[in-house]
Amino acid sequence: MNKMSVLKKSFLSLLSMALADGSVPWKDWSDAAFDQAKAENKLVLVDLSAEWCAYCKKMDATTWQDAKVLAAIEQDYVPIQIVDEQAPELAERYRQYGRPAVIIMDAEGKELMRKRGYMKPQWMEWMLQAVVQEHREGKL
Repeated sequence: MNKMSVLKKSFLSLLSMALADGSVPWKDWSDAAFDQAKAENKLVLVDLSAEWCAYCKKMDATTWQDAKVLAAIEQDYVPIQIVDEQAPELAERYRQYGRPAVIIMDAEGKELMRKRGYMKPQWMEWMLQAVVQEHREGKL
C-alpha cells in the first residue's frame, strides 16, 4: 500500500470516528476556538441558537445531524454554538441576526457571511463548500 493510500485510509477512519455520534462537536466562543482555526487553517462556523427557537431545534435534529454537513464542518471549520440563554452577552451582540442564524468568519473574527433562518442540510452543505472555495480564491 502506498503512502497516499495509507494517509487516505487513516483520514477516513479518523473522520468516521469523529462523526460516529452524528453531531457537531460544538465549542464555546473563545480565543482558543479562534486560535484552533488559525493553527488548522480553518474558518469559524457560528450557530446562533436559542432554547425557545423551534427552527433551531429542527436544525439540531436535521441539518446538524447530516453526514455531508458534518464532513464539511470537520474538514474546513471550527464550529462554535452560541445559545442565547447560556451566553447572554454574545446573544445581545448578535440579537439583530435572528434565530436560527449562521455566521461564517475567518480565523481573525472577520465576518465573511451570514444566513438567517432554517437551512436544509443540502443547502447548508452547499453554503459551507461555497464559502470555503470563495475564501481560498480570495473573493471573500
